[in-house]
Amino acid sequence: MELEAVIKERIQERFDILEELYTIWFTENPACIVPKKRFYPDAHIERQRTITYLLNKGFIVVDPVENEPEMVAVSITVNGIDFFEQGRLDGRGNGWSVVTEHLDE
Repeated sequence: MELEAVIKERIQERFDILEELYTIWFTENPACIVPKKRFYPDAHIERQRTITYLLNKGFIVVDPVENEPEMVAVSITVNGIDFFEQGRLDGRGNGWSVVTEHLDE
């Protein structure tokens, strides 16, 4: 049961990141500009692995910001948009209920 909860938390982490980038995509600037240290936090290995997963799946892209070596531009891809929307429509990634619904079992 413990492994199942961890898996659900990891799935939710991916959906949370995609949701943030999805929301940003449909604003005036489709990329989120953030400091590298904030996006790739040294002390948070789970977040690093989540970012790596999303990059490897082609759901997000990360590009350097011109003339700003400590900043990166992060955006969701069309594959990420499709994955996020389909997940929401299928009832996956709808907030922490995905994680907590089976914790009491």
